Amino acid sequence: MNSFQNYPSGSQRPLASDGIAAEQSSDHQIDRLANPGLEAHDHFLDQMYRVQNKQKTDFDYVVYDSDVERQFAEKLDTREDIKMFMKLPPKFKIDTPVGPYNPDWAIIKHEDGQDRIYMIRETKNTLDDSKLRPPEVAKIKSAKRHFEAIGITDYGRSVPGKWNL
Repeated sequence: MNSFQNYPSGSQRPLASDGIAAEQSSDHQIDRLANPGLEAHDHFLDQMYRVQNKQKTDFDYVVYDSDVERQFAEKLDTREDIKMFMKLPPKFKIDTPVGPYNPDWAIIKHEDGQDRIYMIRETKNTLDDSKLRPPEVAKIKSAKRHFEAIGITDYGRSVPGKWNL
């Protein structure tokens, strides 16, 4: 069976069969998956941390962008003084002079008998500003001033070995 049909314009269009589609390009045939989103789906599943203490977050899974974020999620999940945490969604942005900024985490910590410590954390693999892109450093510094202005004085950067919680 020919996997191509001729259309009025004389062009050919591939037909999918069993999840595989064939396309003709010059004299070569190129096979591809008919569902290219499958690879992205598997990649997405590989970047989800399953929350163990479900009372600490509204979600069963935390989607992370890096191994540092995965480690941080595990740390938040296992610490008894962390009462609630959330990986902030990409649409949560604050304006800075160098563009919109999306901090990584919002955290409620139990301290001195109360659940009142609101923390915003940015997770990176370094505290050395020279190892980050200049616009990223500027956004982090602007965010610190922004959060102080609205009464959140415990904004900071967290790195492996110095989680700053």
